[in-house]
Amino acid sequence: MGLLKTLIQNFTKEKNKSLEVKINDEVNKYDGINMSSLVVYAPKNVSELNKVIDCVAGGQPVIINFANIKKTEYQNMADYLSGALYSLRAKISRLQNELYVIMPKSIKLATL
Repeated sequence: MGLLKTLIQNFTKEKNKSLEVKINDEVNKYDGINMSSLVVYAPKNVSELNKVIDCVAGGQPVIINFANIKKTEYQNMADYLSGALYSLRAKISRLQNELYVIMPKSIKLATL
């Protein structure tokens, strides 16, 4: 199993918790992706997205879970986040229904 798939499986088990996963030196250059840390986050409202945006602006990739968000709040969050990510030139990709990965422009996502 790939690193990203394992992280997603672990995250879906604990989707209500906000946590940061540190990747050790052995996998720092995993398939050409050089990451010092990967942030996994489940925001509860629009104002909490600023933490995600700060991480992306700092060059950290983020896995974000919207599973426990109401549909009306989800749309506001998606609009807010897409504007911020556009200005940062970051990429967002859907992993599952409410699970996304956000990659800063300095990092390319390799599919395994």
